[in-house]
Amino acid sequence: MRTFFLDWYDNLSASSFSIMDSYNSFIFPLQVISVVVSVLFLAVIVFLIIKLRKNIGEPLKTMEETAFTSENELPRKEFAKSWQIILNKVESGDESSYKIAVIEADKMLDDVLKRIGYAGADMGERLKQITPNQLSSIDDIWQAHKTRNRIAHEPDFLLTQSQAKRAVEIFQRVLEDLQAI
Repeated sequence: MRTFFLDWYDNLSASSFSIMDSYNSFIFPLQVISVVVSVLFLAVIVFLIIKLRKNIGEPLKTMEETAFTSENELPRKEFAKSWQIILNKVESGDESSYKIAVIEADKMLDDVLKRIGYAGADMGERLKQITPNQLSSIDDIWQAHKTRNRIAHEPDFLLTQSQAKRAVEIFQRVLEDLQAI
């Protein structure tokens, strides 16, 4: 009987090793694939972190560039007075005053952009340098600037009070964001 159990044990251990060998031969390729996929995911994560840090740094750099010291601070009181005059012109009820208000608001923003370091021959060139990461309302600014251009270059352009208010509100929001008024 003892030999029966020893024979049975020998057969069982031989079969368990063959099962383990087939298990290992099946699992090993899966382990290799798992390691390769993990390394690829890690590389993608590192790549995305680097890209995000670069994109996050851009708006921060812009804010640092636009930070004013006491020597080059914007004349906020002067701008606030001028801005009140612009707002009064928009409320005047006269189309020519609306047009002047939009032109002056555009000119004020152009002056601020020059003072904070945007170069270019005109406002259009300065606006082209601004990305949505630097100023989220850049598309609205372009629309308001196009309204100003239509006023300046199309003598028959009719400007309604609501159009003028919309353009001036856009300029106001940007000037407030830049802490000019």
